[in-house]
Amino acid sequence: MILGRTGERHVDGFLVEQRRKVAVLGYPCDIYAGGRLVKVQTVAPVVSAEKVGIPPDWGGAFIYAPLPDLEGDGAGWAVELRTAANIDASYLVASRRLRCLSEVGWAAFRQRMTLCDTRGVISLAALMKIGSSTWHEVALWQQWNAAGRDPAAFDTWLAGREPTLSGFTRRAILERGMFEQISAVLQAELAN
Repeated sequence: MILGRTGERHVDGFLVEQRRKVAVLGYPCDIYAGGRLVKVQTVAPVVSAEKVGIPPDWGGAFIYAPLPDLEGDGAGWAVELRTAANIDASYLVASRRLRCLSEVGWAAFRQRMTLCDTRGVISLAALMKIGSSTWHEVALWQQWNAAGRDPAAFDTWLAGREPTLSGFTRRAILERGMFEQISAVLQAELAN
């Protein structure tokens, strides 16, 4: 999940652009298609936890996901999950990004989304296990991009068969929990 600032347009005789903090809610496969940012993104507003009256223990705040110390100023922030909306991706500017969640933070965020929608609590350990192949795929894609490769070509590479690993697709191997093996294959690919 990516946190940042975006603009919102209101037409009441005038065109006004209002900046506000938002959280992008999609999984990487929802945010990107073929290595390119999808034109429409689902976001939810990020609000001051104090202003919306969230208690310090977050008791009863089922429609919010906590973002403690988002701006490094000690203030509490929250994603207002119930008011998610779709916006044009052009409003999301990479240079205005505030934070990206860690693996544990991403699991906690998904736990809060589940709580909001179902009032059920899934353990962080279970969510980390469920999301590990996605997390590792993103880490590999970041390595691919850092090496100057075309971001759109990564998905094709990951979907390709790996002869050194019994001919399974690299993605299937990754989904089976073999991150180290696919990471080594990627390092060899990037060295060429």
